[in-house]
Amino acid sequence: MDISGIKKRLSDPVSILFITALFGSILYISLIYNDNLWVDEAFTASLIRGSWPEVIRDTVADTLPPFYNFAGKFLTEIFGYSSLILKLFSCLPMILLIFLGGRRVFNTFGFRTAYFFELFLLSMPYFFHYAVEIRMYSWGMFSCGMAAVFFTEIIDGTDSGSVNRSSWAAFTMFTVFSGYIHHFALIASGMMWLIILIYITVKKEASLFRSFAVSLMLFLILYLPCLFLTVKQIQNASSYFSMSPLSFGTLLSDIRYPFVTHITILSAVLLILAFAAAVYSLLKGLSIKGLMLFSVIYLTLLFGYGVSLAAGKSLFTARYLSPALPVLWLGAAILFDCVITTFNNNRYMITILIALIVITGTVDYRNAYISEYAPGVENMKAFFDDNLTPRDGYLIFEDNYEIELCFRYYYPELKKTDWENAGNIQGNLWFFETDGFKKELDKAEKYGYNPIYIGDFSFDRYSFSLYRLERA
Repeated sequence: MDISGIKKRLSDPVSILFITALFGSILYISLIYNDNLWVDEAFTASLIRGSWPEVIRDTVADTLPPFYNFAGKFLTEIFGYSSLILKLFSCLPMILLIFLGGRRVFNTFGFRTAYFFELFLLSMPYFFHYAVEIRMYSWGMFSCGMAAVFFTEIIDGTDSGSVNRSSWAAFTMFTVFSGYIHHFALIASGMMWLIILIYITVKKEASLFRSFAVSLMLFLILYLPCLFLTVKQIQNASSYFSMSPLSFGTLLSDIRYPFVTHITILSAVLLILAFAAAVYSLLKGLSIKGLMLFSVIYLTLLFGYGVSLAAGKSLFTARYLSPALPVLWLGAAILFDCVITTFNNNRYMITILIALIVITGTVDYRNAYISEYAPGVENMKAFFDDNLTPRDGYLIFEDNYEIELCFRYYYPELKKTDWENAGNIQGNLWFFETDGFKKELDKAEKYGYNPIYIGDFSFDRYSFSLYRLERA
């Protein structure tokens, strides 16, 4: 066996990138073996469980583009319906982004930038969280991340006065794809279109304007079907859809959002180093591409606040920035590489950055693992699996009906009722006592029931006390 040959191949840059991507894939997949869902996931998973006509109807009535619901339904038709399949479906785009994006960045920028980019995708805040959530955010990160990779190739071509048609085509297709995934994935992609337009305007190259115009026209044609659906969804949702109020305080919080590890010092160090690299690069004129990509998430943030102000109500929340996270960290990878090169490849700077990446990745993976594998859901399901019958019903009172929505996923056959109609339940009658609604249990005697305390249960971020109501 040629040991030296094996060592040489393993130390090859392409092999290192592949091994890193493979390791990252294992980390992501390790988080999917659970049935711990929060309300938005339960809503999406319950929607996908319906028949095709129901999925189409509910998607049109929803406020989000159709890709995730339709693709998730198609996948579960083939492989069977389960949270494992849906979590794997959500996990897939991050794996693709690491492998495909990392290799493409290597071709454009070289090993170190590609390596930093892959490491960032395996360590920075929210990637592990959104990668296994049964929602469309991971696919939004994939589409925007890949669009950002081809964005850099377009800028390179612009600098040389040439037109890279394959890069334009790929960029166009990924930005179209983003529109079918999430509205703010489309906004983040739109910011890249805007930056390209400004950049080629400065360059004043007619051939570049033609490429831009043709690609934009293709984008509009391909996105048009989704645009019609979006207009209908906006009309449906305009009367009720609103997020938490926005303020100057929430703006500062959203600026920090990409760096939040839930450890204050670590979050602060991440933010300071990232912005220091951006400011230093700006002052030294090191990398316009890195700065452009770094700015996309904040242009998206300003757009969200601007639309909310114009509409007179909040239409934005921080998680809508998640599709732009890979764009930010690709920009950061480029900027860090440029700064380190400027300092003659200072090994102390490289060591500090790698150490920060490892620490952040460890913290974020641990947080995601604890969240995904919290034991409460298994304890809850063990009880209900043993004690529910098809004729059972339950009463629950909540501010936002989040536990109720989750139980539509976990136990769709369990019938919700109210005090006036509780007598129609032929099986056991359960009462879920939630925070702030303890007084509702006091009505049991009035309606002829004795509450028998069963125990406290929890799953994900929710908890409740369970009672069985027996007729007095």
